[in-house]
Order: sequence, then C-alpha cells, then structure tokens
Amino acid sequence: MAILQEILVWTQGIPAWQSDAISRLLAKQTLTPQDYEDLYALLKLAHGIPDPKNRQPQPLTADQIPAKVKATTHIELRAIKNLLNVNAIAENQQLAVGSAGMTVIYGDNGSGKSGYSRVLKRACRARDQSEPIHPNANLPGAKAGNAQASFDITIDGAVKEVTWHQGKEAPPELSSFAIFDAHCARAYLDSEDDFSYVPYGLEVFETLAKVCQQLKNSVEQEHKQSAVDLAVFAPLHGETASAS
Repeated sequence: MAILQEILVWTQGIPAWQSDAISRLLAKQTLTPQDYEDLYALLKLAHGIPDPKNRQPQPLTADQIPAKVKATTHIELRAIKNLLNVNAIAENQQLAVGSAGMTVIYGDNGSGKSGYSRVLKRACRARDQSEPIHPNANLPGAKAGNAQASFDITIDGAVKEVTWHQGKEAPPELSSFAIFDAHCARAYLDSEDDFSYVPYGLEVFETLAKVCQQLKNSVEQEHKQSAVDLAVFAPLHGETASAS
C-alpha cells in the first residue's frame, strides 16, 4: 500500500481542510451534502471566517490507512472470534477461515453474515466503512458497549491473536488484508461501458479536484448573493449636491 503511504505524507503539506476531504474520500465513495457543508465551513475557517458550529478539520491520520508491511512478510487470517456488541451475534463463537482454497460463509437472513463482514472491514481498515455496526438490540442501552472482536492470524507461520476495539486504532497486522465487496470496489465503467481499473488511492486526486470545484462554485454563489448593487447609486453621479 505504498500509494496510500505517499498520499498520507502529501496531505501533511496541504491545508487541513483538504486533508479532511481526503480522509472523507478514502472512507466513502460519495460525499454527502453534509460533507460538503462541513468542508465549506472548514474552507472558510481556514481564511479567518468563524464557524458558528465550531467545526474543526480532521486531517488524514496513519491509523486510517493500511500499515506498512514488508513485501516478504506472509500473513494469513485463520479465524474471527469472540464478537461482542455486534448485532445479536452470540458471544464466544468462532468463524474459521481456511488456510487454502476458498472459505464460503452462508446462512439465513439475520444469521450474522453482514455483522462479521462489517467487523472485518473496520478491523482491516477497508476502503468503505459506511455501513454501521449496530449493537445487540436485545440488550439494554447501558449494557450495549462498543463492538470488539478477536482474530487468529499467522505471520510467517507463527500464530498470533489480535483484538480489535471499535473506536480505537485497528491492529496494524490486519491492514494487510484487502477487503473487496460492492462498496469497496475500485472498478469503474466509462461512458462507452469500457471496464477500467483505478489503483487503490489514486482516484482520490480526481475526486478532490471535483470537491474543490464544487466548493469554488459555492464561494462564487455566496459572493454573488452578498455583492452590493451599485446601480442604485447611479442617480447620485454627476453634478448633484451628493456628488460634490
């Protein structure tokens, strides 16, 4: 993931609101109207215009992207287990992953497939993390804590257990796993239905340019609305008492 590491270094030399935009773009495929409102407020804040909501930029950080791993390091996922506060998934359960071939996970609706998937995406710092992890609705609110899960992995053949806690930095070892689903897909179709592939991370420059253009339009529109109409002063020009 050298591209994302270079992007992280690059964001340290740009305005904080732009780094915030990069952070959002790497976390979701499409920015919401609220995202644009936030970024517009942050842009104005960077130029000395206070924000009534006191929003502050949240620049891209190292824990949001895959950690550096040596190319020679071999990491395998063996099991996802001990999920807590994830939907109604039972505690002290283990979902084994085969070390070779393909592991197929199936079950009825509501059996927990999506719950495991969402945990895996958060723990592995997947590109898309827009789907929320819901707590167990059967528990009182006071008992529904943050989600967590444990993972059995092997690093160059050595077995290791790592734990992920929602709201805390994900274990760097897990960021070696690439998550691919309908939300994380980086494939695009152009106007002629040609299938093209954009390397993970590089598309952020194009989308950032589009964000900047939309914010520019917002600035121009606000400036136009705030401009003073000098035409009303036209009768005062020339040889009048006001003009002299």
